[in-house]
Amino acid sequence: MPGNNWYVITGGPSVGKTTLLAELEKLGHSTLPEGARIVIDNGIARGLTIDDIRADEQRFQLDVLAHKIRTELEQDREALTFFDRGMHDTLAYLRLFNFEVTDEVTEAMKNADYRHVFLLEPLDAYITDYARTESREEALKLNELLAEAYSEYGMKPTVIPALPPEERARLILKHLEEMEQAV
Repeated sequence: MPGNNWYVITGGPSVGKTTLLAELEKLGHSTLPEGARIVIDNGIARGLTIDDIRADEQRFQLDVLAHKIRTELEQDREALTFFDRGMHDTLAYLRLFNFEVTDEVTEAMKNADYRHVFLLEPLDAYITDYARTESREEALKLNELLAEAYSEYGMKPTVIPALPPEERARLILKHLEEMEQAV
């Protein structure tokens, strides 16, 4: 078991991660936003377009990874915290685009560990926005790659079905209770 109290909410684009995290926050839980959105929003604030920011997709993914590393170093390891994506999402994205997985990336994956990972099943609707550039097909492929990436590093995700956010939150919190009772 990891030396932290961190949980990852992951899944392809437009599966309801941000909405679910908002629901968990509304219930009083600590959450962290998606690193890619922060990197994108910071670029936009500097006058860049999404096309500028993602012109070199591999560089973008590595920038997101660097942001995640910095963010996790600053977090209280004992505080129950839900992350919008974890380190291993970077591995899935690099594989989606057939980019090289460097030693730096592999090392980050080895050093990252979470109490548990929840993989959200895709919703029926696929909604795009200013930061979401992946196609529906890429999003579905990402869900597979995400399950593989976390499992490869010993963190088999629990799949959370496509349900309203309140029901997803209840399922996740019930799972946490069951994990605590099993200890």
